[in-house]
Formats: sequence, structure tokens, C-alpha cells
Amino acid sequence: MSPGDLQQLHGLLRDPHGPRPGPAGSAVGDLRDAEPAAFDTGGAPWWDPAADAAVSPGSDAVMIEGVAVAKGSLVRVHPSRRADAQDLFFAGQVARVTAVLSDVDGGVHVALVLVDDPAADMHDWYGRYFYFAPDELEPLPDSTDVPGTPGAFETPQSPEHRKENPS
Repeated sequence: MSPGDLQQLHGLLRDPHGPRPGPAGSAVGDLRDAEPAAFDTGGAPWWDPAADAAVSPGSDAVMIEGVAVAKGSLVRVHPSRRADAQDLFFAGQVARVTAVLSDVDGGVHVALVLVDDPAADMHDWYGRYFYFAPDELEPLPDSTDVPGTPGAFETPQSPEHRKENPS
């Protein structure tokens, strides 16, 4: 097959920077040279640093069932219909809140790490969180009442049940 025949078979876009046909067959030049479309913000800046200063994910709280939930709070996860397959694995799990975040649309998201996850400390250290909406969470009263959390239902261990090897 000749190079010309091969070029005929190869895709539709021959030159991504060449002129493109516009309306009624007119050619449009390189799109990188075109002016961007105007975006009307109504006189308000698209980002307001002063508004950002009022947000503190580490200390912000959200009310869930009349309880203020903030960093360090324990919650039980109940994914809703909008959950993806990964979220459904966490149904009924106990999690620790790491941050309460607000988006630019006014939505609130709660960042969590699972209490029973052996790598929870590592996930928290490098910022790998699971995000849920407040209506998908159930606040839990106290960490000592929740199985699977540090300090829950602890009883003193007798010497015959020591974990270390005596030898």
C-alpha cells in the first residue's frame, strides 16, 4: 500500500491546526488564536478571597439530626441512591470525620476515613478521604459506645491473653 493510500485510510482529522470549515463553507483559522467567549459574572469577582477566609474545613461543622458534626466526630455511613458501587461497600461502617467542606454551589461534603480500615491513619496523613453528603451520615454519640473504635468496650486483658510473645 502506498503512503498516499495509507493516508486516505487514516482517520478524519488530517491537520489539527489547519483551517476548519465554518458555516456555509467559510474557513476558520487556528482556534488557539480565537478570543474566548465572554463570561458575565454580574460585576462580582469569580473568586472572592475574603469569602474563602471564612471557610475552615478543619473546624467547620454541619448539623445532622440536630447534632453538630465536625472534625473528629464519629458517624455511621448510609449511602443513598446516588452512591456508586464503591460507596455501597461502606454501608453501615463507622467513620471518623476529617473535614467538613463547602463547594462553590453551596453544597456541603463531609470527608471521612473508616475506623475499621487498618490504613486509616495513612489515608488521613496523605489526604485520601471518602466524601459523603450530610444526609448519608448518622452521628454517633461517643466513641466508647461504638464497636470497632479505639477504646470501645475495652476490658483489661488477663496475663494469659497477652499479645506479645513471652520468650
